Amino acid sequence: MDDFVDIIGLQPLIDESGLELEGERNFEVIYSQLVSKQRHAHTVEKIERRIDDYFSNLALPDGATIYDRLLISLRSTDAVFTFNWDPFLFDAYERNRDAVPLPEIFFLHGNVRIGACREHDRWGARNGRCADCHQRFTDVPLLYPISQKNYSADPYIRRNWEAAETLFSEAFTMTIFGYGAPDSDTDAVKLLRRAWFAQGKRTLEHVEIIDTAPQTLLHHRWSPFTPTLHYHVTTAFEQCRIARWPRRSCESLFYPMTQGLPCEDFPLPSTDSIAELRAYAADIARHEDGLRLYAP
Repeated sequence: MDDFVDIIGLQPLIDESGLELEGERNFEVIYSQLVSKQRHAHTVEKIERRIDDYFSNLALPDGATIYDRLLISLRSTDAVFTFNWDPFLFDAYERNRDAVPLPEIFFLHGNVRIGACREHDRWGARNGRCADCHQRFTDVPLLYPISQKNYSADPYIRRNWEAAETLFSEAFTMTIFGYGAPDSDTDAVKLLRRAWFAQGKRTLEHVEIIDTAPQTLLHHRWSPFTPTLHYHVTTAFEQCRIARWPRRSCESLFYPMTQGLPCEDFPLPSTDSIAELRAYAADIARHEDGLRLYAP
């Protein structure tokens, strides 16, 4: 997050606070210092509003994006966990939800498009209403000081982390897409790793990493999740298992393991047309009723 301050235009607000940075550029460190002093409360409020406004104003183009491709390539038995504040996954979900059954999305750090009911296990679009109590959703917090990332303080965030623990422990395979596991998320990564190994030693684990970082760095970062080194690195989404076998990524692993035969690729068409992508995914989804799902 060293360039985050410049991208969002936060420097004038930080200067206004009078905070002594001593060359510090990491936004999370700066934010934690501001939050720790009550005299900076007004500046913190303005920074939070500026960040929310910036991400809220982002929008997907009309044509197909990688977010559309990702979501329609997954089934309702899959799950997406994201640390991103931007609205792209939520917006892609909203515009594709009627085309095919989609995976559930869990926003581990909140999101600018969503709100949640603090009393009931309900969430949805910001300013929406809870189906149980009919009260307007409360905005989900985005920022957590790195010195005290208390994810249990907000009910929605707490439930998302509880879901992460459960689903990571039950997962057959995992894809890590561009997540850098920063030092500020050390405890979060440890929690996910603990959940990943909760039901066994993962002697046949399958992890795929989509990242352009150097191989040595990725090995250092993710080898704790792969004790037998059953991981595969790609630099582009189009090369990953989800994209090559849309809505059948688990089967593309399980079939060769049990039958000793490779699976032929059937990737989504290379097109900017969302309608074409939806039609292709819907044709695959037609064969999913009663489909056996393979999991350990």
